[in-house]
Amino acid sequence: MKKYLLLLLLSVIVAACSSSQKKVVLVVDNPMDIDRFNEIVEIQWPSIQQRLSLSDEDQIVVLDSIKQQVPYQIITEGSEQKTKLIFLASVLANGRSSYTVVKGKPHEFPSFVYGRLVPERKDDFAWENNRVAFRIYGPALEATGEISNGMDFWAKSTDSLIIDKWYKNDLAGIASYHEDHGEGLDFYKVGRTLGMGMTAPIDHDTLCLGHNFIKAEILDQGPLRLTFRLSYKPYPVGEKLVNETRVISLDAFSYLNSVTNTFEIDTTTLMIATGIVMPENNPERVSFEPQTGWMAYAAPEDSVNGTIFAGVINPDGFSEVKISQGHLLGLCLYTVGNSYSYYTGGGWSKAGFANMDEWVKYLQMQRSKLINPLRLTIE
Repeated sequence: MKKYLLLLLLSVIVAACSSSQKKVVLVVDNPMDIDRFNEIVEIQWPSIQQRLSLSDEDQIVVLDSIKQQVPYQIITEGSEQKTKLIFLASVLANGRSSYTVVKGKPHEFPSFVYGRLVPERKDDFAWENNRVAFRIYGPALEATGEISNGMDFWAKSTDSLIIDKWYKNDLAGIASYHEDHGEGLDFYKVGRTLGMGMTAPIDHDTLCLGHNFIKAEILDQGPLRLTFRLSYKPYPVGEKLVNETRVISLDAFSYLNSVTNTFEIDTTTLMIATGIVMPENNPERVSFEPQTGWMAYAAPEDSVNGTIFAGVINPDGFSEVKISQGHLLGLCLYTVGNSYSYYTGGGWSKAGFANMDEWVKYLQMQRSKLINPLRLTIE
């Protein structure tokens, strides 16, 4: 009997200690009448750190409503300081979901994103998530005479991260990434253009293209968000030189990158254009709405590999969208020194988008989500 009472007393003490453990309850509200799954939400890290009295060495876990751990990432933005907590949330239409943050040892979740400089392939910078992959060209390639600051697109039909595998097999002569071996391929043509949605200044109706990046810095490396910064040497815009910096982020489950451009030039304002490379005689495969800030393009169909779809969303809208200089261009007036932020990416007819209508619907839905984000509050 005494032994039983002792065990009962110990269980009560343990339960009391457990219930008194510090926790932060995060409530995520969905303001839209559609279900939203696997979207990233974020909160400032100091809000979590202070409420849980966390030291620099403490770890946390994020739990859903049934006490299952969900993947999360602590953002540093390339600094030594933790700035944000982000995690995957799912919320039903017009509903809310609760998540709890406590001290604890997190599970080892696989990464959904990846990116790196690829010196063995002439300094490409390549990046991907569990949906799509991209690359931009670096200084070693420019040294060979191939100049392009446009964004390339790799069509994927797998959730796996494939960059390292494709480069290794291609360079070893085992399997070219220009051919589909069951996971996708690179058949997007960039050349001396903006490729899939990069941005350049315009001077007297002339698109002013820069050169390959000279420096690439990874700011955050997964598992949910990859962010990196590209720096460029000055290039001419009319009779002046402009300095350009790009910060690009790709989140898990998204077909679109978040891009933030900064231009520095000796003037107050600058006309800029976000562009998608396209043949000028292919206007029937274009759709756009300047006021709401989205534009879509379906590349000419490849009889073997299908169709690549490209799209851009600028939530602030474009002053004009036009077909010019081998691009579909979205124009806007930029205040020098400010940040210009937008979203760009692509899809593939063999992995998620059967036709242009489906791609346009995706872009329109993503724009709606951007202007109606999931709302996170501390309960």
